[in-house]
Amino acid sequence: MNSKRIVVIGGGISGLALAHRISELSRELGIPARVTVLEAGPRLGGVICSQKKGEFLFELGPDSFISEKPEVTRLAKRLGFENQLISTQDEYRQSYIVRSGKLIPVPKGLYLLAPTDLKAFLASPLVSWAGKLRMASEYLIPSKTDLEDESLGQFVRRRFGREALRWIGEPMVAGIYSADPERLSLEATFPRFREMEREYGSILRGFQKKLSESAKTKSPIRQILSEASGPRYSLFLSFRDGMSTLVDQLVRHSQAVSFRLNTRVELIRRSDEVWNIGLESKETLQADSVCLALPAHQAGLLVSSFDAGLSQLLNDIPYESVATVNVAVRRDAIRRPIRGFGFVVPRAEKRRLIGCTFSNMKFGGRAPESHMILRAFVGGVFQRELLQKSDQAIESAVFRDLSELLEIDGEPEDVVIRRAPKSMPQYEVGHLARVARIEEKARRHPHFYLTGNAFHGIGLPDCVREAEKTAELVMAQSVEDPATPSLESRSFA
Repeated sequence: MNSKRIVVIGGGISGLALAHRISELSRELGIPARVTVLEAGPRLGGVICSQKKGEFLFELGPDSFISEKPEVTRLAKRLGFENQLISTQDEYRQSYIVRSGKLIPVPKGLYLLAPTDLKAFLASPLVSWAGKLRMASEYLIPSKTDLEDESLGQFVRRRFGREALRWIGEPMVAGIYSADPERLSLEATFPRFREMEREYGSILRGFQKKLSESAKTKSPIRQILSEASGPRYSLFLSFRDGMSTLVDQLVRHSQAVSFRLNTRVELIRRSDEVWNIGLESKETLQADSVCLALPAHQAGLLVSSFDAGLSQLLNDIPYESVATVNVAVRRDAIRRPIRGFGFVVPRAEKRRLIGCTFSNMKFGGRAPESHMILRAFVGGVFQRELLQKSDQAIESAVFRDLSELLEIDGEPEDVVIRRAPKSMPQYEVGHLARVARIEEKARRHPHFYLTGNAFHGIGLPDCVREAEKTAELVMAQSVEDPATPSLESRSFA
């Protein structure tokens, strides 16, 4: 069997996981494949970027992944570096929401938007008594009967009230998606809430039912829900030496894969049953299969040469820009007592910050005991103008907010900023229907594939899951010998 030439365009986590899985399947199934990963930039990993500076470990992109989705954990086990996985530090398991300039602890049992421990929630000053009564009355709100998608903002307001949206829903959504909840698709982002409403008629009733069932079956969901506080900090994992460990290990274990950095693709076109990939350097590569592991707007540019309709659909997925600002300060310079993983900031507070993680409280080994790393986030749909400013202006705005909220004396000892322009896909209402049209059009082109965080989830486990599914499809469709076992029935857990 001739060796299959497979080109992956994009060297972020999706492209790396895709290339690795293809090489893995090539060995397992005895299907020769030569994989080339083309990355326009000078480094691999995309938004993942860990930076070691002296005794500090700064995460300039994502600092963790959610363990509830097992794809990254399984990948680490397959590659043999699961011993480098670390969990959050139990003694600091608390998160905060800013209200009136103060850090209010998120009530125990608040699972994203749903208060599953009403006693703890009623004792919290996070929302007014009127707001608490409105949230508690969620049991009585009629369920939505039609199947149409709706915005997360509309859903939260309808079921839990305006205060729940303002002080809980909106800041948490901004912290995850950098999005406007009035435009964010419930179906694409929080489908569990939609399913609970349909099945139980109430989100709170649904959670209570699941808690009751888990108590009988000794399921871990009871512990998860009882410990959950805000953005489910207790469910996060990272790597001892930073998230770039995942990138390094994928590259290291990707046999028969070549990586080309600073290699920008300008054109892809199919002719004579072969994909021709035109590079900025004027070189042309040929491939039997081509996989785009790119942001949707970049993929849209490349497919415009052979499918204008698909290009338009990809370009219709909006994106927002964000920046991560790591601020190192002496621990004794912070006068306000803090003991937790971080905080989010409601838009009503009129701050520049979206949120902040206390990096070395969330995970060990990030800074010396004498210091704190405050990992702040800015940008998103409501702060586009801030990202038009210089790095120095952004750093000043961030430290001003941090100083006021945490009562910090003096100046930071180090500040590291990293911008991520047009990096956050916005899953707006109707997103899944748009993705279905994109996938239908993409299937019309032989041996052409799309993957990435623009379609079925923005988290690292989502990216790995979709990339590995794509790899299995690539190899299945590359098989010419009918006697070769089908990939579809195989288990890759």
